[in-house]
Amino acid sequence: MTHVLIAVDDSESGIKTARIAHGLFGDSASYIVVNVADQLPIMWGADSLEWGVGYPVVMGPSGVVDPAVVRPAVPDDGTPGEGTDEDTAMAEADNAPIDAAIEVARGVAAQADIPNPQVVGEVGDPATAIITAAHHHKADVIVIGSHDRGWFSKLFSPSVTGAVIREADIPVLIAR
Repeated sequence: MTHVLIAVDDSESGIKTARIAHGLFGDSASYIVVNVADQLPIMWGADSLEWGVGYPVVMGPSGVVDPAVVRPAVPDDGTPGEGTDEDTAMAEADNAPIDAAIEVARGVAAQADIPNPQVVGEVGDPATAIITAAHHHKADVIVIGSHDRGWFSKLFSPSVTGAVIREADIPVLIAR
């Protein structure tokens, strides 16, 4: 049985890539559908200076600070924060990008009619995460989409497909 890893995003191109992979490998292959969420930038909260201690603030994709993700390095009462509601909220916030990536992968797999897909959500550098997922799931081939980009986009956003092609040590199929 062929193990096919399909790298998708939440665009129409991602759905098309999954359909092409399914069309080529058929119902007898096993499919791993992976989506990689962006790493969220961490900033230091300016209002933390009132306590004399800085703490990291995770910025959401819209650039707005999510209050559920903000946690001071030192709890207000000075005691360790293990097992508190704050820790539970922080753990849930840490999983939010992965959960969102899983939902994207699940949605693309459903729209592309992929039979019994294993959906995977990752966070980080997309090319590295795709290759790591391929190794972890023992994929025989990586299927990834490609599209034309303007020169301006190429300046500020490196090609994930190009990086996967350069770095992967297993076959890569590019769906255009």
